[in-house]
Amino acid sequence: PHSKQIVDDPATADPAQKCEAAYSFCKKIIDATAPYACCYKPNGAFFEALGDDGAKTLCRVLREIPTDIPILLDVKRGDIGSTAAAYAEACYDHAKADAVTLSPLMGWDSIAPFVTEQYSQKGAFLLCKTSNPGSN
Repeated sequence: PHSKQIVDDPATADPAQKCEAAYSFCKKIIDATAPYACCYKPNGAFFEALGDDGAKTLCRVLREIPTDIPILLDVKRGDIGSTAAAYAEACYDHAKADAVTLSPLMGWDSIAPFVTEQYSQKGAFLLCKTSNPGSN
């Protein structure tokens, strides 16, 4: 969630307050929808925007998701070589995602680290046409 949605005054809230508010916001959604959800798709950018503890907060939220419900981590990564491999490691080994969103603009070598070798059983959603007006 964007900090404007979870704290009264984002300008005066400290990072810890924002992280706790983001966690509570997401936990309420998970608790209310877990019996019905087929997947959860948290957006990594909103957690990255929380600063140093944002990644920890994202992982804390992801641990609340029942293990039988897949996690599609919305990160829209799209880099090459060792950078793509590092992103894959972060998403799969640290965040424990089952799948990720990817931007394939840079070609197969930007996708391969997410879906081959040790991650061949993971999923990927590739962006091809998005809903934003600028994508026309």
